[in-house]
Amino acid sequence: MDYLEFVKDNCIKCGLCTDNCPFLSKYNINLLDYTNREDLAYSCFLCNKCSYVCPKNLNGKYISLTFRKNNPKYKLVKLNKESYPFRNLPKQTGLSKDILFLGCNFPAFYPETSKSLINLFKENGFTFSIDCCKNPVASTGFKEDPIQSLEDQIKNLKIDRIVTACPNCYHHMAKKYDAEVISIFKWLEEYDYIKDINQDCDVFFPCSDRYNREIFEVIKRHAPNWNDKFTSTNCCGAGGLASKKEKEIADDMTSSIKNEEVYTYCATCSMRFSKYNKVHHFASVFLGIDEEVKTDYFKNALKAKFYN
Repeated sequence: MDYLEFVKDNCIKCGLCTDNCPFLSKYNINLLDYTNREDLAYSCFLCNKCSYVCPKNLNGKYISLTFRKNNPKYKLVKLNKESYPFRNLPKQTGLSKDILFLGCNFPAFYPETSKSLINLFKENGFTFSIDCCKNPVASTGFKEDPIQSLEDQIKNLKIDRIVTACPNCYHHMAKKYDAEVISIFKWLEEYDYIKDINQDCDVFFPCSDRYNREIFEVIKRHAPNWNDKFTSTNCCGAGGLASKKEKEIADDMTSSIKNEEVYTYCATCSMRFSKYNKVHHFASVFLGIDEEVKTDYFKNALKAKFYN
C-alpha cells in the first residue's frame, strides 16, 4: 500500500498534527488533508513532530517525500550536493579502522574544530573525508545516486568505521555500508578526548536525532546538567528545503529562540540560531575550543577543500 493510502485509512482527524506544526497550521490542514495537497510538497520541514504527537504514528515527512519523488525540484541542490565542489577525499591507501567523515556543513561553519578533529585522527593513524552524505539530494525528490566515492574509500582504505560529525550524516548513512557508522561523540569518548561540561546546558535537539536521541546518549554522559528547554521549536528553520517556499515560517522558527545560550550538535542548527543567540556546539566544547559559528560558508568550505 502506498503511504498516502495508508494515511487515508488510518488518520482519525484528532488535529494534534495541526496544533503542533506551523506549516499544517498555516494552511489549516491535517495529515489526511495533506495527502491531497501535492502543491505543498516542499512546504514540510521534515521535522517528524507530527509523527511524535500522532496517536497513529502517521508522518507528514513521508507524505512530503512521496509527493517530491513524483515531481522532484531543486535540481541545483542535487547537482551541488551530489558532486560536492568542496569535497576533500583521502589520497592514502591501506589505512585501517576509522575515517572521520566531516560532511559538508560542519567544516564550513566550524573550521578550527574541524582541523582539531583531523589532527586527532591523524595522531591515531586515521584519515578524514569532507563530502556530502547526499541527504539533501534525498530531500529534493530526485533519485539518490550511490555514493561511489565513499564506497571506494571504505574499500581502498580498509575502513571499519565511518565517524560522522553531523547528525544528518549519521542517520542518513547508517546501515548503508559494510562499515559501521558512529558519531564523533562516541569516538571522542572511546579515545578519552572529551572534557566534561559541568554547567547547565539548554539543548536544542536537531530534527534527525530529536525523538530517538541515539547520538545524544553519549553526549549526556558528559553534560549531565542538560535541559530540554526548546521543545516548542520544531526545527531550526533549515529542515527539508522548506525555507525556500516557507521563508516566513522558517524565520519564525529560528527567531522563536532569542537571547539564550543554546547547546546543540548540528552545525546547521548552530548557524541558524547564531543570528539571535550564543551557540555552543558540543563537539567543539568537548575539545576545549568552544568555537563560535563562522558564517562565511564559501570561504571556509574552500579552505577545507585544501586541508593537508
